Order: sequence, then structure tokens, then C-alpha cells
Amino acid sequence: MALKLIDDKIRRAFSGAALQYDVLTGLHKEIGRELLAKAAAHGGGGPILDVGTGAGWFTGRLKNHFPDARVVGIDFAAGMVDVAGMREKDCAILQADARRMPFKENTFELVASNLAYQWVDDLSEAFANCHAILKEDGKMLLTMFGYSTFRELFEALEKTREAAKGGSALPQLAGKEEVAAALDKAGFRDVRVEEETIRTHFPDMMALLQWVKDIGANALVGDTFIGRDWLTRADAYYSRTFGDRWGVGATFEVIWVEATK
Repeated sequence: MALKLIDDKIRRAFSGAALQYDVLTGLHKEIGRELLAKAAAHGGGGPILDVGTGAGWFTGRLKNHFPDARVVGIDFAAGMVDVAGMREKDCAILQADARRMPFKENTFELVASNLAYQWVDDLSEAFANCHAILKEDGKMLLTMFGYSTFRELFEALEKTREAAKGGSALPQLAGKEEVAAALDKAGFRDVRVEEETIRTHFPDMMALLQWVKDIGANALVGDTFIGRDWLTRADAYYSRTFGDRWGVGATFEVIWVEATK
């Protein structure tokens, strides 16, 4: 029941962000263009699945690259599915959970996903489901944010936490080793997992938090209550420790995955 409540919280957050999502995701699109180039290099015109379609930008680009292929996009947020469905009428857009996708085994030639799997709670279960629905020798290509993403934000919050309040550590995303282990457990072969670090800037920590909220990812801070006093302390620490003439720095770790069934 607790896991379902967390899932519902994340789903509502992303649904609420659907209409403004494209405006706020320039970084997603830049990474997505590189992922599309990798997908195009694999060729093939069989069925393609986009996991975590969001507002449909990446799904539509897959259809442009593979016009003769049946392209399906899934997302677990109803708001995203509605927007993507209206925009990408040449693709089938469905609401579904990446851990329990409603497809028969050996259905897709390619599964692609751009910056979505970091929001999945159980990577082993999700990758096993992906492995099952791929055809023999089918490919999975994906990007996802990794453990070091928002490291400055997590440090600022942890360093300014009041000791008396205690509590568990703030949740962070899966790392490269965890992703590789989940792929291996799912049965993939020829697994290639790489990572890169991207540095960007925001005016201040509050602007970063607003961006996180606006794309719907704020639900992933868990149930930790971050009050005004804590935020004020964290903002001051962030500016003091990570500030420069452009504002404050923010790290994004991008994990690139290629794997074969």
C-alpha cells in the first residue's frame, strides 16, 4: 500500500506538469537527439516502444526516423498521455507502468527511453519486463539520470538539516553499478553502460527547486518535510558553496545504456 501511495504521488506530479513540460526540458531534448542518433544507427523497421513518453517529443522523433515502423509510447501519468496522444497521432500512446507493461512477449524490435527510468522504483523488475517484450536480438537503448544528479542540492539539504530532527537520508537516484546489475539480472547480453556528467547553472537554489517542481519531479524527494527555515539555510549554503558569477552550479549525471536480448 505504501508503494502504491508513492506511485500515485509521482503520477499526479507528472500529470500536473504535462502542459508546460516541453518548455522546461531543453536538456532532455539535447540528450534525446543523441539517443535518436544511436537508435537510427541500429536501423530496422519493426515495432518500437518508447518508455516514459512524457509529452510525446521523443516518441514523435522516433516515428520520423522510422516512418514505416509501428511506434508505441507509454507513460504512467494520465496528463502526459493526454498531451502526447493529441500531438503524436501517428503513434499509439498508452498509460502504463514500466514495471508491468501490457504487451505480449517478443513484441518489439527496439525499446528506447529518454530520461525516464530514473523515476522507476524497481529497475530489476522493469528491465525484466522490458526483456520479455523484446524480440530475440532486440535492442534496448536508454538514457537516465544517475546517482550524482542534483548532488549539490542533496549536499546543501543534508548539511543544513537540524541534527535534532534526525530522519532518514534523502533519496537519491540509482548509480551506474546498480543499473548494470539490474540489466544483468534481467538477462540482457552485450550490455554497455556509460556515464557522463553535465554541469549547468540556475540563478539560485530556489530556481532549481522550482524547475524540479515544474517538470513534475518534486515527488521524488519522498515524504521528507522541508520547511521554510530548512530551505533558507540550504539556499544560503548552496550559494556559498556552489555559487559563481553565473548563479549556482547543478550537476546532472547521465547514464547511457545499450543492451541486447
